[in-house]
Amino acid sequence: MIWMKGYFIALEGIDGCGKTTHTKLLAQWLSSQGFSVVCTDEPTNGPIGMVIKQILKGRLRVPVEVEVYLFAADRAWHLAHVILPALEQGKVVITERYVASSIAYQIARGADPRIVKRANRFALKPDLAIFIDVPPELAASRVRRDRTPDEFERNIELQRRVRRGYLAQVRDGILLRVDGVGSREKIQREIRTLTAGVLGISERRITC
Repeated sequence: MIWMKGYFIALEGIDGCGKTTHTKLLAQWLSSQGFSVVCTDEPTNGPIGMVIKQILKGRLRVPVEVEVYLFAADRAWHLAHVILPALEQGKVVITERYVASSIAYQIARGADPRIVKRANRFALKPDLAIFIDVPPELAASRVRRDRTPDEFERNIELQRRVRRGYLAQVRDGILLRVDGVGSREKIQREIRTLTAGVLGISERRITC
């Protein structure tokens, strides 16, 4: 059994919910509190992650069941090469997307829930997993403002199903929900408050 000295945080949500922005803000704040922070995301830039990115861009077509195992394999690479080494060094790892994304997206696209969960049984449980909840229509408008949406991001009905999948995980106690509608400062303060509770940081030190 590896003794984990660091902390593992996952930020989850549909495309356009603000994960990247809030990962950066959270990392900056934690660094100011004296923590060493590693920011990462899924799919990774590892060998399997690069294949997944081609699928997301519509350049490759595979059955959703194959996607399940590709994402799981990329996650195993992520753990071995990024997450676990950083945790062993006492760092705080913040990942944009983790197992909850596979459960929400792949089941929404028709994968058998039992297969998705079985494929990810090996995955290390985060110390804190947060779902930034934003209505799909608002999230889609943000994506269009910032970049050309991929085929999944353009599918509003898919994003609605994905959101329902995330909310089911909130009800099951897997994720903690943060309302992603409102000012960036308000959302970040709530994320920092949840993080402070896990890392033992005094709430007096929470600033936005």
